[in-house]
Amino acid sequence: MKHYLKSFYRYHIRGQWQYQQAKKALASKEKPVVIYSMGKVGSLSLYHSIQAQTNIPVFHIHSLKQERIDWEYQACRAKGWWPDSRSPGALIYEKKIQNNQPVSIVTTIREPIERNVSAFFEVFRYYNKMEAVDYKGDTNFLQEQFLKLVPHDYPLTWLEDELKMMLNIDVYASSFDAQKKYQKYQNKDLNLLLIRVDLPDIEKEQQLHEFLGVSNLKLVRHNVGAQKEYANLYEQFKTNLELPQTYVEHMLESKYCCHFYSLEERQCLFEKWTN
Repeated sequence: MKHYLKSFYRYHIRGQWQYQQAKKALASKEKPVVIYSMGKVGSLSLYHSIQAQTNIPVFHIHSLKQERIDWEYQACRAKGWWPDSRSPGALIYEKKIQNNQPVSIVTTIREPIERNVSAFFEVFRYYNKMEAVDYKGDTNFLQEQFLKLVPHDYPLTWLEDELKMMLNIDVYASSFDAQKKYQKYQNKDLNLLLIRVDLPDIEKEQQLHEFLGVSNLKLVRHNVGAQKEYANLYEQFKTNLELPQTYVEHMLESKYCCHFYSLEERQCLFEKWTN
């Protein structure tokens, strides 16, 4: 009941107010910043930092597609609760992207296995019918749930499903400097800054200063799994996790990983996840 009431409030009350505020902001001619990323890649930290420290209209979304937003809504309702917020993604696409209005877009990416583990715990209740903090079982069962239920290819295809399809920005069309860990792209009035989440915060701040034309922006970490109530279970799960080698190879030999991570980095990740 507690989770039901919380999700009801977030979607129907807070979410509705935020959605109406988004409509007002998108009606203006001011150039917005859209934090547009897959989930669990540090994007909320960027969003909240920009929102709190600048006057720039800023939005946080995982999809610009109305059908994807509708699917996520239905998936939550099937479980008996509501999404955490009302996504303005389709509204941004309608008001700004389709009308060829200038938008600054920031996309963050993360090593996909770590991202999937983090996502599993972020929506723990969705997969396990209880909050992570209330779970009393062992991590072997959770490992089975993780391998069986998580859509593992989601991070591997997100950039093509979203950036390429909705913005006509193909990040794979040009090389990516894995040592630098960031790259800028452009399509007409759409400017995109893509950042690997493991880029040090001070360098993220420097790139954001330049990209957004702001100064003195300090990143504040938000929604970090290791700092949550379930942190002990989260760390225990990662420590005990035994992944099939075929799974690790599939993730690390993907187009996504080969493009954004060096061979040496992928070898280190292979050792990390197969030890």
